[in-house]
Amino acid sequence: MVTLAGKGGRTSRGMVSLRRRRPFQLMVLRRLRELKKIVPAGARRRKADVDVVLRRTAEYICALELKVALLRRLSHMYGV
Repeated sequence: MVTLAGKGGRTSRGMVSLRRRRPFQLMVLRRLRELKKIVPAGARRRKADVDVVLRRTAEYICALELKVALLRRLSHMYGV
């Protein structure tokens, strides 16, 4: 069990706080939360695993790239 730190960044048991020990993990978790907000279907399942979120993000990026390519071809075809 990890507890948040009191004075000096240490808990009563001498453990370093989560915020001091794992700044990278906290950054990754924060960014995953943001991805869940942006990517469709991420809002429905807030407890999705990391691999699920990353796979859905990759699929969403591919879908957006396909839409951009289609719109570019349509604009060239119609001279817009």
